[in-house]
Amino acid sequence: MDALFRFARAAIPLALLATAAVAVPLKVFDPRGLERVERLRRELTVMNETNGRLKRENESLKQEIRAFRSDPGYIEKVARDELGMVGPDEVIYQFPEEPASSASEPP
Repeated sequence: MDALFRFARAAIPLALLATAAVAVPLKVFDPRGLERVERLRRELTVMNETNGRLKRENESLKQEIRAFRSDPGYIEKVARDELGMVGPDEVIYQFPEEPASSASEPP
């Protein structure tokens, strides 16, 4: 019985070592192994960059919301620039643009 325990005590670590020696290279070089880990790392990098960009965009939108709520001048600026609105006592003059070909010719 003592010989069996000594054999088991020596055989079990050797069997685990042999299994690891075979399994680790198979997992590393498996198509779902290191290549997958690298692909996932690249995806994580892209996701982190996207998250950073979205956080900056969210902060910009929050500032714009604050300006809409508290700054009448900002509301007027947006109304003029983006909606083309004018005040009741203002007159708009529009001048036709000259064609590009006649602008480059001498008079």
